[in-house]
Amino acid sequence: MIVSHPAVLRSVAVLSITQIIAWGTMFMAISVTGEAMAVDLRLSRGTIFLGPTVMLVAMALCSPPVGRLYNLYGARLVLAGGSLLAAPGLWLLSTSDNAYVYFTAWGILGFAGAGCLTTSAHVFLAELAGEGARRAIGAQMLFMALAPSLFWPVTDFLQAEFGWRGVCAIYGCLMLFVCLPLHLCALPKTNRPSATNDSGKSASIQGGQGRRIIVLITAAIALNGFVTWGFQLVIIDLFRSFDVADYLAVGFGSAIGFIQMSARLFDFLGGNRWDGLKTSLAAAVIMPPCLLVLAFGGGAEWSIFLFLLLYGLSSGAMSVGRATLPLVFFKPADYADVAARLALPLNLAFAAAPPFFTMVLSAYGNRVALAFALLCALGTLASMVALSRLAKSDGYAAAVR
Repeated sequence: MIVSHPAVLRSVAVLSITQIIAWGTMFMAISVTGEAMAVDLRLSRGTIFLGPTVMLVAMALCSPPVGRLYNLYGARLVLAGGSLLAAPGLWLLSTSDNAYVYFTAWGILGFAGAGCLTTSAHVFLAELAGEGARRAIGAQMLFMALAPSLFWPVTDFLQAEFGWRGVCAIYGCLMLFVCLPLHLCALPKTNRPSATNDSGKSASIQGGQGRRIIVLITAAIALNGFVTWGFQLVIIDLFRSFDVADYLAVGFGSAIGFIQMSARLFDFLGGNRWDGLKTSLAAAVIMPPCLLVLAFGGGAEWSIFLFLLLYGLSSGAMSVGRATLPLVFFKPADYADVAARLALPLNLAFAAAPPFFTMVLSAYGNRVALAFALLCALGTLASMVALSRLAKSDGYAAAVR
């Protein structure tokens, strides 16, 4: 297996470390520090949590130019540049004393995130592993599931010792003195995979079929991500809205991460027996009944347990599927261009989801929130079915023979 190649194994290990640190410091820490930030800056909790939304919008707007940087310099230097920029963003956040500085810091983190977060890591693995990129990406994403489990307790400890400002300052140092050297010194230099050496996929990004595939992939992932990213911050409040005891709501919400990791592990252990298309289609099939179970179960414990199982499996599988789905239709040499095209609409969808579901849940209740999520899930399923038919079509079959 290509993933067992020493350079690929080392790169997966390095990127697992740097991605856990980057997501933990730049995005997940606010789940712990948000309350203290709101009190110190005299801003509402809702305003504080607009910070990650600003970050995701900035990431989206940076996606097209970053896509060009992949072609010019390779993903390794883009990862290093993002790590370098993240440090002043976190340090500025640590010194913020008003909303203007606060949101400026999140904007800088968005520019940094466009360079050093998930897309660049996956582009690097596509450059390095070529046809083995799916397996390498799956291995890296398996370890990424540990990010909240590691960084939430670490952030809680550091905040108790140094305050939220100290947390941001320390995390800026982690990005500068850990992630930057790892990206520059521990990752091998790569060349973009040559199109002449690729086999199996031949859809052209510029052709009509290629554009149609990109539209369908975008629709499937954006609609699914709108649900999963939207529920990520409100899942505990969603359970509470069914009159579930507070300690149970928190416990149920925390369990999702472990189920998601199990889904990623199952996909990884499956090796090459199924591709990103099959994984994503299975995830899309599971999500609608998962939402219906919770809606019609009315918050009964059996419905929450079944929801947790199905939702965790679906979201965990789709997180791998959305990273590897382009490799089903396009050459590894085209992965950077496809990923850059997908990043703009996807990050905008992910940015809008949490405030949208927060508003719907508080203003209209859980049934309306679940109904809207169901519509998105059905849209994802329809898009995946269309992609499956394209993959089985005569034109595609001829292209891959």
